Amino acid sequence: MDINKTTIQPIKYRESWFSYFDLLGFSRLVREHIIEYVLPLYEEVLETIAEKAGPKEKHGISYSWFSDTFIVYTKSDSLKDFGHIEQASRLFFQKLIIREIPVRGAMTIGKLYTNKVKNIFLGEALIDAYEYAEDQDWLGFILTPSIYHKLKNGPFDLSQRLHYRRVENSRIFKNKNRDNVYAFAFNNGALNGRNAFIDAIQSMKRQAGEAHIQKYRNTEQFIEKHGRMEDFTFDQAKDSRKQEVMP
Repeated sequence: MDINKTTIQPIKYRESWFSYFDLLGFSRLVREHIIEYVLPLYEEVLETIAEKAGPKEKHGISYSWFSDTFIVYTKSDSLKDFGHIEQASRLFFQKLIIREIPVRGAMTIGKLYTNKVKNIFLGEALIDAYEYAEDQDWLGFILTPSIYHKLKNGPFDLSQRLHYRRVENSRIFKNKNRDNVYAFAFNNGALNGRNAFIDAIQSMKRQAGEAHIQKYRNTEQFIEKHGRMEDFTFDQAKDSRKQEVMP
């Protein structure tokens, strides 16, 4: 079939920041709990993103979801948009973990086409984030190598980010290369000197089947190594505080 190129309408296929979240064990959550329990959890975690997106998505952040999949994305690849989506995605991830909802997520940058009215999302950003999210054998939120290369040597260099550490454990990924992958370090709070996420992780581990135990062990090991704020040097903390306030 011949296609007249003059009839093809240009589409907005542009560089965007994109986060993908997969809620683990969501089917079991729905089967074992009444809908009055599940829906408030949905609403609560969505409010975290909505608060950051602002009315009419004034901060350039949009989001969508279907069943156990949540996505967050921006309209551009600006550093300002990175600041907004990174914070919204990180807080969204934390909210789920604290509420004992197992989740893994990945944020990337790449070409993306969106049609929110028709709920259509296509592009390399979606594929990259999906592949990295699904390949993780733990409960974590990572920034993919595409973000590392986009930000390196700039004001948002990942090696200087307060809440992220390089992924070194080869068991965290099943197939993907871990080079230049950074993950949320679970290091932004403590209760009575104890990492605030540990109890939630261990509670979820007790409920998980034997086949899923390793992903919780991988998470615990990462928290044990990186989940203390005092491991960050003074100069790194000073630089990161500047980054946190400059979207």
